[in-house]
Amino acid sequence: MAMWGLHYLLVAFLITITYGINAESAGITRHYTFHIQLKNITRLCKTKSIVAVNGKFPGPKVTAREGDNLQIKVVNHVSNNISIHW
Repeated sequence: MAMWGLHYLLVAFLITITYGINAESAGITRHYTFHIQLKNITRLCKTKSIVAVNGKFPGPKVTAREGDNLQIKVVNHVSNNISIHW
């Protein structure tokens, strides 16, 4: 009888460990929206038009951990096509 109790305890332990590992590795979904625009900057008395993301150059920091899902919406306000390299 004690053997069956130990068997059930071992099965319960393995289920708990397996669930904990799967829950930890599932990750979360992170949402970002990038607005691509031209922005004038002045450096050393010269003004130049650059492509900026959310008004910044370089663009904003994207934070993610292994297992996370990223949903990134890119809105291009520039008349030309652009490419973003990850």
